[in-house]
Amino acid sequence: MDAPLELALWTAGSILLSAVGGLLAWLAGQRPHSRLGQLGASLTGNPFGRATLFLVRFAFYIGLPYVALINHALSPVVIGLLGTQTPDLPWWLLGWNTSEWVKALIGGSDPAGGVTVGALLPGGIAAAVLLLGWRNAYRAMGAAFPAGGLLPAPSIFVVVRESLFAEIHWAFYRAAPLAFIADPYWATLAGAVLVILEWVLDPAWHAGLADGTRREALLMQLTWLALSASIFVLARNVWPILVLHIALAWIVGRWVTLFAARQPAVSQSVTGD
Repeated sequence: MDAPLELALWTAGSILLSAVGGLLAWLAGQRPHSRLGQLGASLTGNPFGRATLFLVRFAFYIGLPYVALINHALSPVVIGLLGTQTPDLPWWLLGWNTSEWVKALIGGSDPAGGVTVGALLPGGIAAAVLLLGWRNAYRAMGAAFPAGGLLPAPSIFVVVRESLFAEIHWAFYRAAPLAFIADPYWATLAGAVLVILEWVLDPAWHAGLADGTRREALLMQLTWLALSASIFVLARNVWPILVLHIALAWIVGRWVTLFAARQPAVSQSVTGD
């Protein structure tokens, strides 16, 4: 089978699996006393079940792209996991020379005489958007803002795990458009559309849109996707994206928790209690 076509089938299969899994998870939450609901509770209510759920998620986010990779349908160079792999480079540079790493991080000049933007600039913009978004949510909700915040204080393990899952998954979804579309900008945009399609097919995502206390979490999700897509177009290197995702997710999560801790004091000053 032609490699691009095979990759497109892998991608379509991944979206289908996600849609089925999301629907089953949503039904389990809506019907807690059904067999499906009891199964869902068993997967989250004990260490063995949580380990099983982690393995299932690992197989989907990491295992599926890896199987496509070993079947030669997916190229690690095309999706930005490796550079051109010049033989005289140290292995830890992952196929990019030092100047390419610097350009990916902070930008520089290109062969045509123009200036390229590195990952740090869009990363800073994303951080500002997220912080302002959470602050506006806090101010809009006032005393109704939960004292513990809309999100719990993040564990660095959870942040690393979820960032890795997301970035590898999104890189995988960019691969099929890159195989069919010559322009990296439009191919990356098409990959982002596939990710959004996967979200739209999940009933829980729609429930999040209807829940005011969860909309900022969806804003964060969309911001990570936009950041990932924009940096990939600029650098074609997933690793700066992953590092920024981990750092910003942890920093923003801690900021939200600390900011929310001020809520009781603010409420008391407003109500006079």
